[in-house]
Amino acid sequence: MAKHFDFRNLVDKYSSTITITEETGGHYDHEDGGKWKAETKTWEARAAVFNLSSRDVRGYSLQYGEGGTFSREDVKIHIHQEIILGSTMLYKGNAYTVTNQVDFSDHAHGLRMYVARRADKLANRGTDYVSSDY
Repeated sequence: MAKHFDFRNLVDKYSSTITITEETGGHYDHEDGGKWKAETKTWEARAAVFNLSSRDVRGYSLQYGEGGTFSREDVKIHIHQEIILGSTMLYKGNAYTVTNQVDFSDHAHGLRMYVARRADKLANRGTDYVSSDY
């Protein structure tokens, strides 16, 4: 039987309030030119949020599609709740898009780690990008 660890106290110690907005459905509005009208659910949670490091990128084999890269403005979220990938997270006044998940729940009582990209980030930030080369 696998040993389970309980990180709730550690996560709580470093937690902040985050706001998650998930798309739950929607429809095409034919009266508005066929535009997609998303239906969303917004909820608050407590999570430990940290900046993403180059070690995280290497250690979890994170890749951003289409040759994109992660930057130091991107974050990892440690939480004991499920977040739907593609959801938007609001943290300290900044919007992030949840893009990846590493599920530790088999060993850590429901602990999940997500990676979120800064939504308003510029395409070219020079040396701010995290490289897996160092």
